[in-house]
Amino acid sequence: MTTTSTVQLRRYPGRLFIALGFALPALGIAAYAVQIVVDHLKTPWYLPISGLLGAACAAIALGQARSFWRVLALILLVLLTGLEGAFLYAMRLPPYTGTQLAAGKSFPAFATLSSDGTSFSQIDLEGDRDTVMVFFRGRW
Repeated sequence: MTTTSTVQLRRYPGRLFIALGFALPALGIAAYAVQIVVDHLKTPWYLPISGLLGAACAAIALGQARSFWRVLALILLVLLTGLEGAFLYAMRLPPYTGTQLAAGKSFPAFATLSSDGTSFSQIDLEGDRDTVMVFFRGRW
């Protein structure tokens, strides 16, 4: 008695691409959360890239088998990629347009408050000691 083998068709073609399409942006968001927890604050360029790769995987899955859920997944991943790009754009600092001082030049007149609330001005910098003043242009 001989048996014939039948070729089993894949029931859900592209399912791996859909899973990968959601896993890549989730991995990018998780990497950014880890970056924040360890205080390693650098620009997360990988966020929109991982979102774009996830949307590309969803588009491949949609090309293999079309369904409403795959179209919805692709739309959601494209929107997520857009939000990640907007987040990245909003994080950038404006270019510095102030004046720069050279070594040995006199400091311009100013008055401000220190972190403990006391007043601080260029008069506090005068004297026999060397002083270094650092400006942090970050956002918090």
